[in-house]
Amino acid sequence: MQKIGMAIGAGLAAALLFVIETKGTPLAIVLANFASLPLFIVALGWGLDMGALAGAVASLGAGLLLAPIAGGEFALALALPVWLLCLACQQPGRRAAGAAEPAWRPIGSIVTVAVAIGFLAGVAGLVTLTVLPGGYAKNVEDLAVEFTRVLNDNFDGAMTPGTVADIAAMATRIWPAVLAVQTMLMLCLNLYAGARSVQMSQRLARPWVDLPEALHLPQGLAACLALCVGAALTLPVPINQVGWIGAGVLGAAYVLQGLAVVHAISRGLRIRAPMLAGLYLGCLVTALWSLPALAIVGIAESLLSLRARAAAAKIRP
Repeated sequence: MQKIGMAIGAGLAAALLFVIETKGTPLAIVLANFASLPLFIVALGWGLDMGALAGAVASLGAGLLLAPIAGGEFALALALPVWLLCLACQQPGRRAAGAAEPAWRPIGSIVTVAVAIGFLAGVAGLVTLTVLPGGYAKNVEDLAVEFTRVLNDNFDGAMTPGTVADIAAMATRIWPAVLAVQTMLMLCLNLYAGARSVQMSQRLARPWVDLPEALHLPQGLAACLALCVGAALTLPVPINQVGWIGAGVLGAAYVLQGLAVVHAISRGLRIRAPMLAGLYLGCLVTALWSLPALAIVGIAESLLSLRARAAAAKIRP
């Protein structure tokens, strides 16, 4: 009964965080991004069955508080991805020969699952724009109008009408890719926060790992990224959007690996703390330059094993 009560409470909390987005304020939008966190905590700490119950309660709650379609959206966009990621976290990999215990699924494989979920979310957004009445061009125009209204409401007088229109047009063009990247990053962030909370309460089944050293993306993702960029540059609109979705979400995954590389190889440096603080500040201020640079570092890690080379150099007499 205690486990069931925990699952029901987590589901209600997730539903409330999801529903609060309808307020439309910046704080409400930020809080809504953490709607999956209670589900992660329950699934990782109290079992996948309780995670499924929490997801069902949250979906039902969202449907009752908003509309039945909102409950279905929550189930497909949040509850199911959370459950699949927790399954990947708790499912052991193949047992090595002579090992007493099976090896847990690598962190890179878990991030790859999040990449696949983000890609599907972006494709779903693109399909929605295409199949709704009016077609792709009309729905993109309507979405640009909606983005313009949101910008005017939240930045009243801070930007000129021309700037608002330009930002809204750009946001509309890249919206499916942004949706994919946001979905993947929010799932990874909430998974990390949930796993850390469960680990601190000593309920996490798998041992905690050193993320800067453990995050190794499969090498094949680099080829997938190259194919996506090629498709984005050569295919006609709106089909090329599928390529941009894949390129965006894979690029975000390599940014995470690039950050892991910087964290790992900077250990032992006296200026490590201010250097990392400057790095994250740069990611916020100069994202158009710093994030692609980090993605390149992540790709180079997959091809050249930068962390292994740095570790070997440190122990070399």
